[in-house]
Amino acid sequence: MDNIWSLKNGNICFRFEERDYFEHPWIIITIAVLLASGVGIEYLLKGTLVFLAPNFLLFFFAFLWWMTIPMKRNEAYIEKTVHEIMDSIVAKDAAVGRTEVVKSQVHYDTRGTYAIITGRCFLVLLKNGEVWEYNIEYHKPTEYEDGYYECFVNHNISENEEHIRAINPRYWSIFVSKFKMSDKTKVWLMMLAIVVIGGFAFAFSFWLVNKLKWWSLLLIGGYLAIYIFTEWITNKFGGKVLHIIERIISVPFIIVYIMVWIVQPFITIVGTYFFVVLFAFGVPAVVLTFMSRVEWCIIKPETITFFVLALGSILCAHFYRATKWMIRQSPLRDWGNHRYEFFREELAVYLIHPSNVVFLLYFAYFVVLTLSGYMQIEKSAYLISETFDDAILKAFLVFIAFTNMRNKAKDTEIDAKKLLGRILGLFEHDKY
Repeated sequence: MDNIWSLKNGNICFRFEERDYFEHPWIIITIAVLLASGVGIEYLLKGTLVFLAPNFLLFFFAFLWWMTIPMKRNEAYIEKTVHEIMDSIVAKDAAVGRTEVVKSQVHYDTRGTYAIITGRCFLVLLKNGEVWEYNIEYHKPTEYEDGYYECFVNHNISENEEHIRAINPRYWSIFVSKFKMSDKTKVWLMMLAIVVIGGFAFAFSFWLVNKLKWWSLLLIGGYLAIYIFTEWITNKFGGKVLHIIERIISVPFIIVYIMVWIVQPFITIVGTYFFVVLFAFGVPAVVLTFMSRVEWCIIKPETITFFVLALGSILCAHFYRATKWMIRQSPLRDWGNHRYEFFREELAVYLIHPSNVVFLLYFAYFVVLTLSGYMQIEKSAYLISETFDDAILKAFLVFIAFTNMRNKAKDTEIDAKKLLGRILGLFEHDKY
């Protein structure tokens, strides 16, 4: 390729035409016009502005997506080109060291909340546990030459903690293992922390938007307009003052990013059980309710509750393949777009493991039946109603009976060959 060349010292260089931020403004303008048109049509036809709030949110996320298009394309091209250049070099170095490459990636060193890039390197994780660094240096454009990247062919054994964690996340296990707790305890403590902190952040965000209501929409719209104008004027004129103003104005974006970073694990945990409940309990509820409404099989609501709770509990607790299928049909599946999606799906699959689900089901029934028993004994009242409380209790008993029956069936060991021989022996008769 004309854009790739070698230097006398053996290092390999490449350049490409990098994409600029805010290119193709027609994309975001078209989205804004379409969303505004939808709101306008609704107002003219019905005199309402119901879609104003969701359209503002759609525009906000569309703007973020539009902003990241050039950056993602630049990073994708750099990643692809560096791998084309370095993979063969790394493989030869690993062969000389009598080891193998596990994985490799381009890593960016950044500083500040604005994530200013201070350095680049090509990280390589080896089978022997070492991490190699191949430096990547960016040469800024000059009056006589365009900017280009230089890939160094000599490596160093990394001692940078951040680099080691970036290429090998398991390095954190060394730190975690110092705490004298079982792995299961650590997992449950981490899950509890995620649910509490993430739930608080989610609830606070919801309360803030609900409290401000229309003011929040005006603030978001005004902020986006100021942000776009600031980015445009900074890119056009430059200058230290404008860059400082730009960083100050970008603080809300950083706050939103942090909130999303905190809330994302919470959404994954809650979303996992939400989708499983939606499939396992929601589908039978809809089917039985529909059958009763069209009078194919008239069933009382209490009976529907009994069947739904019993069937859903049994399905979640004892049919792991079915619940894994539910996760892989939900938005939590690994779509192959980002690396974190793999870990998100793995976390969801772990959360719905029968051992975890059985514990949660027993806990849920324990809470409901305890409250129901207290209401009935202490206040001669019912948690929902007499028949509904009884339906929940009977569903729990069916769940326990099925669980015990399944466990006993697993414990029973039958020698099939001996049993078959004894059965066939019934058809034999003595010959005289």
